[in-house]
Amino acid sequence: MRLFHKRIWAAALLFSLLLTGCAPMLERSYSASSPHVQFSDESENEAILRAETYQGLVSALLYLVGKGEEAGVIRLYQYAGVTGTAASDVDRACLEVTQEDPMGAYAVDYIKYDVEQTPAYYQVDVKLAYTKTPEELARVISVTGSSAVSRELEELLKDRPEQVVFRISYFTAGESEETLRQAVEEAYAGQTVPLPPLEDVQITLYPAAGPQRVAEITLVWGEENLEENQGTALDTETET
Repeated sequence: MRLFHKRIWAAALLFSLLLTGCAPMLERSYSASSPHVQFSDESENEAILRAETYQGLVSALLYLVGKGEEAGVIRLYQYAGVTGTAASDVDRACLEVTQEDPMGAYAVDYIKYDVEQTPAYYQVDVKLAYTKTPEELARVISVTGSSAVSRELEELLKDRPEQVVFRISYFTAGESEETLRQAVEEAYAGQTVPLPPLEDVQITLYPAAGPQRVAEITLVWGEENLEENQGTALDTETET
């Protein structure tokens, strides 16, 4: 009987050791990483943005533009300037947003700011004026490259729009206003339903140069040829 109990005890001990040895093999270690956030909102007040670098300052301004905000507060913590002072950095950032960023160049008229230094941070109060309405901003269509413009226009032209605006995230050095005009012509030629004549296509790019652009395409339609459409309708009825 003692021998039997000893064997039971030994088996239990061996089983326990095996489980202990296997534990490290069963445990899965992992590391979680998150992308660096260049700006964020204050935990106690989401209306206040905070940044620590110049690029974070620019990103915070672009965030306000993207939301169509007319005013905002940005706090710069432990800020190391790139132009000498926080005020001059803010001035430079506002110019970058309104002149170099596609949406800023397209929609923002100007940005006014006031910089106040406190013991803990610089507080930047900004006011933004826009040349476009929130409804116009909401109609901007984002595409990867100019080649996608023609495909989008194939569907849009059916409704005879007077203006279409694209935000193009990849605009090569070899592309131009003429590239987009050709895209409009191709989309018009590929229509399967009768459309009025397209008398003029006006294209404005924001900004004037750069790998990312907003393309504002204005379409001038001629008068619809009713006789031609009636003839088309009669031919269709005859075929059926």
